[in-house]
Amino acid sequence: MMNRSPNHSDGQSQSQGSASFPVAKVGVALVAVAALVFGGWRGIERQAERSDSTGQAGAATLQTPRSSSAATWPQSFVVTPVSTALKQKAAADQAAAAAAATTIPALPQRGAWDELAPVPGSEVHDVSSLPALSKELAPVVVLTFDDGPGPQTAAILDILQREQVTASFFMLGSQVRERPEGARAVAAAGFPIGSHTMDHKDLATLTPYEVEREIRDSTSAINEVVGKGTVQCMRAPYGSFNDETLGVAKEQSLGLVGWDVDTEDWKVRDSARILARATMPGHRQLILMHDAGGNRDATVAALPQIIARYKAQGARFISLCGSELDGGNATTEAPVVASPVTTAPKPPTLG
Repeated sequence: MMNRSPNHSDGQSQSQGSASFPVAKVGVALVAVAALVFGGWRGIERQAERSDSTGQAGAATLQTPRSSSAATWPQSFVVTPVSTALKQKAAADQAAAAAAATTIPALPQRGAWDELAPVPGSEVHDVSSLPALSKELAPVVVLTFDDGPGPQTAAILDILQREQVTASFFMLGSQVRERPEGARAVAAAGFPIGSHTMDHKDLATLTPYEVEREIRDSTSAINEVVGKGTVQCMRAPYGSFNDETLGVAKEQSLGLVGWDVDTEDWKVRDSARILARATMPGHRQLILMHDAGGNRDATVAALPQIIARYKAQGARFISLCGSELDGGNATTEAPVVASPVTTAPKPPTLG
């Protein structure tokens, strides 16, 4: 009995020890879990503190420029006051206008004359403002021929010389190169030669560079064949041009000559109709005809009759873009005609 008690006691102790061991394990596990949870929570808190601290620092950084000078901001964040922006725009506009004024040549007034030619960069389409005719009372006629030299140029020269009247010829550079003998014959007869561009293109539709080339190449072609300094003025194909054209002409020391009477011989093959259009009532007639660019037999047939009609009126024939009136038979100041001729209404500009 006495031996059992210790054994029983030992058995109880063993049983109690066996029962407490799992409890200890559970306790340790719980402590570990608690430590992990607490440690994780503290980690989260520290992370939050760091985030909060960073956010506060960032907020402080963003708020700093509000109380500091705007110069600390990047240029892209600086807002220009409206008044300053307006002043800057006005200054920029003024600078642009000044630059444009230096690159675009100032054009002379339309209808400005330099003796018997338009002022370079100017354009005339009649001779009513020609200073050399300020005292002239008789009708004045200017015969002009475009597109040559051509097959009918020689016949026209014969008529003009036979009738002893002058005229002006506006030649294409391409035609001068193709028919140099025609250009030389006109110059040898004493008739002024102007440019009609190189290839008869519509100048108003070209770029400034193309306009410059059309005019320059034509002048060069004529001067090479006839002699340097021959070309003093030009006529735009179709009468089409703009201020850019006048600017280029000014740079090349040329003025533009238009017309106020278009005979329409470029589309009419009837000498009677050409005669009727060429002799419409008018006191100062700048007449457009052609010696090339198509069949000009009707023009050749009408020309002697045109001259006869104006001679019957006591008209005076002059040429433009030359050095003297009447092909060298008059001074720059026209004489006064004793008996004045009644001035008829001037026809509208055609063509």
